[in-house]
Amino acid sequence: ITFSIILLLIHVSIHWLCAVSSLPAHQYHLVYELMNMTEAQSYCRENYTDLVTIDNMEDMNLLTSMADLSKMRAWIGLYDDVNSWRWSLSDRSFYTQEEAEFRNWYSGEPNNRHARENCGELYYNGKWNDVSCDFYRTAVCMDVRGEDFNW
Repeated sequence: ITFSIILLLIHVSIHWLCAVSSLPAHQYHLVYELMNMTEAQSYCRENYTDLVTIDNMEDMNLLTSMADLSKMRAWIGLYDDVNSWRWSLSDRSFYTQEEAEFRNWYSGEPNNRHARENCGELYYNGKWNDVSCDFYRTAVCMDVRGEDFNW
């Protein structure tokens, strides 16, 4: 059984090419079923929007307050795209360049240990860790709604 903790966060999205902007709403869903990264991403895309994109410290603090992270690790939508870390949410209009570059790595990470750590997880202490995409973790999905959000 998959359980979800739903938390609504209003995130202001201002596009520099638009005179009017709307307020897309984020809903974060913590999925307790253990999955590898591919399965988690598919699950999130089928049931919500995608794996979570964390683009600022306020959202990071909100997510870490949702659950007791001392007992689990969870997939987030961060992956290593050969030369740089990227968010799996492909709609670049969702976040600014500064937000897209927000990172909260654990000390010494990412380290690509054994040249096999290409996926990002939310670690015990709320920091991020790179890990093999084949490992089984819980997942944090995100649902985004609003006029300014395009697929």
